[in-house]
Amino acid sequence: MRVFGTPPIDYAPPLAAAAAASLYLAAAYGYSPDARAAPLLIGWSVIVLAALDVTSRTQTVLGGMLTRWLNPVGTARREGHAAYPLTRQVSAVAWIAGFVATFALIGALYAIPLYVFAATRWRGGRPWLACALSAALTLAGVWLLFARLLRLELYLGLLFGGT
Repeated sequence: MRVFGTPPIDYAPPLAAAAAASLYLAAAYGYSPDARAAPLLIGWSVIVLAALDVTSRTQTVLGGMLTRWLNPVGTARREGHAAYPLTRQVSAVAWIAGFVATFALIGALYAIPLYVFAATRWRGGRPWLACALSAALTLAGVWLLFARLLRLELYLGLLFGGT
């Protein structure tokens, strides 16, 4: 059986994410208006991303267009596991673990641009200026969203007074 040309099991991950986000949103609406700002942003963002994911998994014109636009490598082989060597997979996990550890130690203001710069330079092979610009713009976006719009203090890190 196929739904829009795709086995139903392929829809399970985004539908599970949407279901979890729905429960998260239901709980968030019980909070005070100030306390629910960030949970609502996160919950509705997950719902939108899950809808895009479900649509991109369909074998329709819109699904193919979304896949090419949002995830160009998603048009590659879909059956089984991706054909990446184990060392490359371990390296990808190590980058995320390194970011989490760096974030915990030195906080958002330093860890985010450092990670973006390092990932775009050494994993993406981009020019130094592009790396610096993307790191600065990412930090500006994070600061604008969390510190200014949501009025949340960015985590300072264990080394700089975070708990």
